[in-house]
Amino acid sequence: MIVGSMEGDLAPRSGRLAGGYGSFGPVYHGACTWDCFDRWAWSFISRDHAPKRFGPGYVLGGIRLHPAAAQRAVAMAEDHRRRQGLAHAQHLIEAEDHEGAAKIYQTLGMWKEAGEVRRSGRRQIVTQVHVNVNDLVDQVRKAGIVTDYTCPACRGHIPISGDTTLAKLRSCQYCGSAIQTTDLVEFLTRVVGYP
Repeated sequence: MIVGSMEGDLAPRSGRLAGGYGSFGPVYHGACTWDCFDRWAWSFISRDHAPKRFGPGYVLGGIRLHPAAAQRAVAMAEDHRRRQGLAHAQHLIEAEDHEGAAKIYQTLGMWKEAGEVRRSGRRQIVTQVHVNVNDLVDQVRKAGIVTDYTCPACRGHIPISGDTTLAKLRSCQYCGSAIQTTDLVEFLTRVVGYP
């Protein structure tokens, strides 16, 4: 199996070109098996020494890699980087930094997971704020405020006044979609005049 070449290992020959290449291209080292190469490459990649671009090819540990070995090492390094990112995202979720974890998921192209993490962060806030919806509606009643909440799904206007019950604010009277408590709390907070 062919792995890579080093500048000093090139034998002088009459057809040698500038830049360390013989008449037939670079001279490559051999390795016993792909498992042997994987262990060697992992000894660098696990210490955050990923294959680096060097001209048209890659270098790892000071050795120019054969294209097949380079492809294998780059895939191994990318997998390692991805696993580290996922582990870091899990640690951020445990630390309740949902936005930081969502950003990591986004950089990894995991859009669904990023949305789920953001929603789970909001869900925890909803359980704490749910009681405050009653207070906000009471303040609207006491202040005599009449306003309309716009349904995000159908853009219908849901009137909120002194005689509005919480049951009417659970779903849209036009399209029937559920009204998100966080959105309603944010709207009522602006209406009542909280900072």
